[in-house]
Amino acid sequence: MNVSAPLSLVMGTRLATLHELKTVYDSEDMWLLWEIAAVERVNGYS
Repeated sequence: MNVSAPLSLVMGTRLATLHELKTVYDSEDMWLLWEIAAVERVNGYS
């Protein structure tokens, strides 16, 4: 399955699975998780 870059960043940092993004979280939650992953990457945490 092809996923977008923001989704792959969230899943790649193990903040959420594809199943969770489809069933538990809404799009706002996904962008909040993306922001967490992006900040951690910039700060060198992952």
